[in-house]
Amino acid sequence: MNTSSTAPAIVFNCQYNGLSIIQELGRHRVPVLALDSKRSVGTFSKYATFHHCPDPLYDEDGFIQFLLEKGSEFTIKPVLFPTHDHWAGAIAKYQTDLEQYYHLCVAPASVVDLLIHKDQFYQWALERNYPVPRLYRHNDINEDSPGIFPLIAKPIARRLPNLCENNPRISAFLDDHRMTIISNITEFNQFCQRYSDYLHYFLFLEYIPGMGDQIYTVGIYANKEHEILGLFTGRKVRGYPPETGDCLVGQGEHIPDDIITIVKEMVYQLKFSGIAQFEFKKNPVTGKLILLEINPRSWSWIGITPAMGVSLPWIAYADLTGTEKITYKENKIKNGDIIYLHFLHDLKNSLYTYKKAGYPEYHKGLRSWINELKGRKRIYAEFSWDDPIIAIYSLYTFGRSVFLGYFKSQDKKDL
Repeated sequence: MNTSSTAPAIVFNCQYNGLSIIQELGRHRVPVLALDSKRSVGTFSKYATFHHCPDPLYDEDGFIQFLLEKGSEFTIKPVLFPTHDHWAGAIAKYQTDLEQYYHLCVAPASVVDLLIHKDQFYQWALERNYPVPRLYRHNDINEDSPGIFPLIAKPIARRLPNLCENNPRISAFLDDHRMTIISNITEFNQFCQRYSDYLHYFLFLEYIPGMGDQIYTVGIYANKEHEILGLFTGRKVRGYPPETGDCLVGQGEHIPDDIITIVKEMVYQLKFSGIAQFEFKKNPVTGKLILLEINPRSWSWIGITPAMGVSLPWIAYADLTGTEKITYKENKIKNGDIIYLHFLHDLKNSLYTYKKAGYPEYHKGLRSWINELKGRKRIYAEFSWDDPIIAIYSLYTFGRSVFLGYFKSQDKKDL
């Protein structure tokens, strides 16, 4: 599959998260293979060649067998970059088998498993007095515990290898219920009754108030000695839905030194290696940053990191292949000078969707939206001068979704 003298990179899954890695490594002249179970946006990049593979969400064994069969075809070990939990979990689990053919940008299986299963992670963190929300089991909550509300119901894990093997819709169900706010015991009982067959998929946490613009990211790459070589900090500006949705606008932003210290301590205690996202939320009442989760892989807006001088994809690749000696890098740019932007979706949401969905505070006129972007370096998810096919694909899929959404809304009116 590869005749180049440069170690290839293999990226899977290839939505905008994976696309950012593909483009960054491609610009460093690294040959990139885009693996996915469908033609996602990154598979169209000029910097990658697409190879269809099984999705470990449904067929972990098939995915691992695919990698093992392809492994012997490479003359130089490629680097594997997972971009979602179930891909990271699968390659971590079979690390010993895969390492004969590949460099793995992933932590050991025990660490990945701990971080993917949020109940286990919260318990681990609470035992060590790290700033995470308080954790509750559904059978611990009753009429005598009103002081714990509000709570959120959160899936223990939304994506695991083989999660959908016997129930193809369960991951989509958990995505739709990624955070349910429960204000009192009556709402708690109603939730338990409505989803009685699915309660084992959920945990209940102390609710940290505030919208998504209070979500802060610390993105890192740590080497095999659990030493952080690259560290990025930033804040989500907007997502959809505003409280729980993935980031559509994010900016580089500094966070307190004590939080950086906590991140470095946790990386060492976990014996973590690879790329990770630490996601914190600022409590608007106390001003404290609370750790919501650690994602043991890249995240949706990792594409901002090269512009911040902390290219986590390149740092990881160079370290794992020995291409370049990496010294510690951390972003030092002024808050808000650089933003990552899903142009099409953020424009539509700001002008129309937020207001219609009941979030008027996020509604903006066109002039206001444009003025917000002025004077800032912008990294567009969909548009880059050197990869124009991505813009065409993004415009097509966006236009198609708007078109289909319009006719669905008309059908509902007719009913």
